[in-house]
Amino acid sequence: MRRWILRLLGVLVLATAALCGWVFWALYHPLSLPATGVTVPIRQGASVDASIRSLQRHGLLSSPLVFHLYWRALGRPPLHAGLYVFHRGTTLSGVLSALREGRSQPLNFTIVPGATLRQVYQQLQHSPYLELQGLPPASQLPAHLSSLCADRKSAEGCLLPQSYRYVPGEPALQVLQQAAQALQQQVQVAWPKRAANLPVQNPYQALILASIVQREGAPASQQQRIAAVFLNRLRAGMPLQSDPTVIYALGKDYDGHLQPQQMRVQSPYNTYLHPGLPPSPIAMPSLQALEAVLHPAPSDDLYFIAKGAEYHYSKGYAEHQQQIQRYLQTGRTP
Repeated sequence: MRRWILRLLGVLVLATAALCGWVFWALYHPLSLPATGVTVPIRQGASVDASIRSLQRHGLLSSPLVFHLYWRALGRPPLHAGLYVFHRGTTLSGVLSALREGRSQPLNFTIVPGATLRQVYQQLQHSPYLELQGLPPASQLPAHLSSLCADRKSAEGCLLPQSYRYVPGEPALQVLQQAAQALQQQVQVAWPKRAANLPVQNPYQALILASIVQREGAPASQQQRIAAVFLNRLRAGMPLQSDPTVIYALGKDYDGHLQPQQMRVQSPYNTYLHPGLPPSPIAMPSLQALEAVLHPAPSDDLYFIAKGAEYHYSKGYAEHQQQIQRYLQTGRTP
């Protein structure tokens, strides 16, 4: 009886050693991966079981059970959502370590200065791993944004141009809300520091004018002076006469070249026909364009002409016409 017990204990010891050896091999033996590596998305809000299934589908778990038991033995740490890239030499233990520490590849949604809301929505359609379900139509977006734009008819100009990091499965609406909140925070800091006696009544009007300055396409060095031209026109009750507002009014009818008859398009955005500011911004202005409006250059200019990076400003219409004629004759401003 005693000998039988010793034999049984010996078998158990050997079995335990074999099991431990197999578990150790499963955890630390390099996985068989292609030379190009394997990319695995772990979606936002995914459960541990869903994450394990995703890893298994991509050929990273030779033993899902070992992975799950090891995760439990480590105290059930959270597994972070992200886009993970695993290369040759990766082990099962390394996979779990990467998910525990969130060592994922960055996914960025970038809003460029001057982008329109329509362009932002088009970009969302081509952003990998973003969740588009629940994204409202552009016309209904304001109700989902921060208070700066929540009661507006359009969300144009309400998103701060910069890059926003996201993880697979993150709702696209959440990214836009982050961009709107980022803009509101910046405006709340910038607006109280504005120059005195500006002819804009509130932060939203400043955004409208900043979007026009942005869409004029001027280099950063010219934006404060261009802002001064438009602000001076507002003070004088003159129409802004900005081509980008006409282009915005034309929408899809604009083919890259403004025709004379298009300058008469009937739209509240046509600042050749309607004095004052248009109803909303015409694009997403950068912080630099907003600062240019809030802190314009000291100037009495009412006109400017530009060709490429060359700009010339005028205080009166006669001088402006002279500059136009000189440009037509020489191909450049003086």
